Amino acid sequence: MTIASINEYCWTCAPVQEYVKLSSDYTKDLSSALIEPMQILFMSCVTLWVVVAGLKLVMAATSPTKIAQEFFFVAIASVLLSTQGPTLVEDIYRVSLLIMGGAAEAALSVAASTSQSSSEFTGMVALVERAEKSVSTVFTIAANIATAGSALNPILYVYAIILVVPYFLLIVIYFAQVVVAIFRVMMIATLAPFLFLAFAFGWGRTMAISGLRTLISTIIVLFACTAAVSVTIYGVNGLDLDNTDIPIEELASITNARFLLILALGWLGTAFLTEATSIANSIAGTLLSNTAAGIITAGTVGTAMAVAKGTYGSLNPMTIGARYAGFKGGLAKNAEGLQQMGQDAADLVNKFKSRSPTGGRRPTGI
Repeated sequence: MTIASINEYCWTCAPVQEYVKLSSDYTKDLSSALIEPMQILFMSCVTLWVVVAGLKLVMAATSPTKIAQEFFFVAIASVLLSTQGPTLVEDIYRVSLLIMGGAAEAALSVAASTSQSSSEFTGMVALVERAEKSVSTVFTIAANIATAGSALNPILYVYAIILVVPYFLLIVIYFAQVVVAIFRVMMIATLAPFLFLAFAFGWGRTMAISGLRTLISTIIVLFACTAAVSVTIYGVNGLDLDNTDIPIEELASITNARFLLILALGWLGTAFLTEATSIANSIAGTLLSNTAAGIITAGTVGTAMAVAKGTYGSLNPMTIGARYAGFKGGLAKNAEGLQQMGQDAADLVNKFKSRSPTGGRRPTGI
């Protein structure tokens, strides 16, 4: 069986590339707008802290050592808010994406072939491109199965759809997880000025630590999702479908072990993608959810189904024939109805003439 190459266009690269750019610009602009108000708020909080610390020291409720320890954190927060400013926030966003994308790409590179490794993109865009191209073999097989189908052998169309569905969902869910990971990093970078301020005081230091823990959990989530996709791709590449001589009609069978294995790997990868968030939560102690990724997946799948129904449903010859037959039948019924109305009108006129005193003739003198 010879596997023909499919379209090399990356459908998910452009959205991810544009979203990364928009997120970077938004984070930079918002952090620039927040830094100055946070500095003013920080100075107000520091002034209040000095007053409270002085009262506690006079009342012997604290010690100079504890005040020195607290002042150490205040000094660190002051440096973060004053000298670095928006540049530090932008660096947090950029470095977090580099670490997250690099770790995930390392997991995916184990399963991807050499031809799939060369890319003009970098970072998160290269990640989704490699994942999409890695499952291109499955889509090509499904396309060849559908091409071999005919009116006498329609079951091949069913096998092609069965094979496409799990891997289409795999790519959509992985794309959703990548976009959600970018959004989480963007939100943490956006809240960084407030987290810098909170780090200076005891009441907010736990929030700053929670922000760092959430960032680490986001990296773990994407790495686990990439590992789930990587295992699926590794299993498909291990079958070496590009160099097999099995006829397409023999491969596309529910009794074929390779077909069942490809199908099972697709559904397993789809299921394990949703489990990655739970694993990251259990490791990092966070409360991240799959709600956003689920909404993106449901919206994408619903849109694809609507487009497929509107495109292929209207072009189906059987559908066109049924619609034409219904339209023709409607015209016939309308013609019969009009004919019956004309007959009823003629009967009514004849009845009126028979009951007229002049027999339907015009009276003289009129």
